[in-house]
Amino acid sequence: MLPFALSLIFALSNVFDGQAWRDLLAHPQLWPGLRLSLFTGAASATLALLVALLIVSAIYNTDKWHGLTTNIGAMLALPHLALAVGFGLLVMPSGVIARLVAALFTGWQSPPNWISTHDPWGVGLIVVLAIKEAPFIIWMLAGILNGPDVQRSFAGQRAAALSLGHSTGSIWLRVFLPQLLPKLVWPMVIVFVYAATVVDVALAIGPTQPPTLASVIWADINSELVASNARGQVGALFLSGAIALALFAAWALAKILAPSLRKFLVQGPSHWAIPSWLGNAKLKALMAFYFIVVMLLLFMSLAQLWPFPDLGPSISFAAWGRIFNTPQALITSLGLAFATSATALVLLIFWLETQPEKLDRPLMWLCLAILGLPAILVGLGQYRAFLNLGLTGTALGLFLAHLMPVTAYMFIVLQSPYRRFDPRWRTSAGGLMAGFGKFFWAIKLPLLKAPILAAYAIGFAVSFSQYIPAQLVGAGRFSTLPIEAVTLTSGNNRPLLAAFALLLAVPPFLVFVLAAHFSKSRWRPV
Repeated sequence: MLPFALSLIFALSNVFDGQAWRDLLAHPQLWPGLRLSLFTGAASATLALLVALLIVSAIYNTDKWHGLTTNIGAMLALPHLALAVGFGLLVMPSGVIARLVAALFTGWQSPPNWISTHDPWGVGLIVVLAIKEAPFIIWMLAGILNGPDVQRSFAGQRAAALSLGHSTGSIWLRVFLPQLLPKLVWPMVIVFVYAATVVDVALAIGPTQPPTLASVIWADINSELVASNARGQVGALFLSGAIALALFAAWALAKILAPSLRKFLVQGPSHWAIPSWLGNAKLKALMAFYFIVVMLLLFMSLAQLWPFPDLGPSISFAAWGRIFNTPQALITSLGLAFATSATALVLLIFWLETQPEKLDRPLMWLCLAILGLPAILVGLGQYRAFLNLGLTGTALGLFLAHLMPVTAYMFIVLQSPYRRFDPRWRTSAGGLMAGFGKFFWAIKLPLLKAPILAAYAIGFAVSFSQYIPAQLVGAGRFSTLPIEAVTLTSGNNRPLLAAFALLLAVPPFLVFVLAAHFSKSRWRPV
């Protein structure tokens, strides 16, 4: 709570700087950038929700449902920035799609003059964010639907609805969704706020004329001019206020539309159905897209020369050689990810073992506030707080800057399964004369290893992809993979950019794979 409170105090320290506000309101890119930020955030969040609901509603309680979390975990392991870089290499004028069109249809000898990355409408940014956030929403839905109480309740409701003539689609629309959507409010708030304020992905593939407001603010914060720094600081407050107003407007609209929606939901059964093949096709398409992006990053990282319209490059390991000759960024990112995830796990298990469950609610609100506020606002306040504490540009400061979001994500993932642990196990162990230590290490941890390892894997991935805290608190003294990748997006060394983007994806993916493997029960049916 203390680092977050200090971050907010220092983030609000310039709220009464009149000259900075006048400079901000006179900025020619303020209102166009704000419109782009709100539009791309709302569009990507809505599209991600629709894709997630279509997939889940089609495969829930089918043979593919039990393997869903493994596939989704692999998608979650790919950072936003790596996906954005791979998507750009796919759709840019000299990308793979244009080369295939040239080879199969048009015979182009030079790249087409189309706008597919950094487009002025933010379509590329919306697509990347929607594709990346859909697995997160599916993960949240799976966590809700896999709860024993929900499974029993939904099974009974489904049987009753079928007897009343409802189709599968009608059951989801009129029975399940009204119960699920309220539980998705905070995850959707987090998705929207992230999409509307993201910096690294917007710099990699977002619009440039004008850029999103987060990109405008980021440029001011990193300017060498003091006046621009002040304008950037109040700009972060302005963007946060605008997002809060947008969320309030969405809440008010939902209240106004609620009676009409309720009337529609009670109109009785319909024969509208969700074809199971459609959800399966969507899931396969999503998995195929992630696979194609990773393969494209691999091929591009090995490219020495790839002139248009050739379908394949000449191979070179120069980019990888350069990375492994100067591995500081990789070592720093790996060290931060392992250390922050392990520290957060110890802190959270200590909390869950020693604190009553009633105190989880204020901590959950704190975690949601950390993730629901724009990262640029929290990061800026954190930077100024650490500057006054002498932590800016230090390894300890960089560690603490990563620890806060990692802990927040891990608590959201771990709290529910940890609290649902059956207390009868403790009673049985006590009856067998087992003390707390033996019970904890021999019974409780092995039974909870699946959610614990899942939380660790998510924390690792979150730490590995942090850009704003590393850039601000690191103060140029530390280099991490996201910093290097964002820097390379403005250059022409595509093999090196692809190599860094691939490195962003591989370690989190391996941690997810190991977590899935070691989460399996050691007991096997006889």
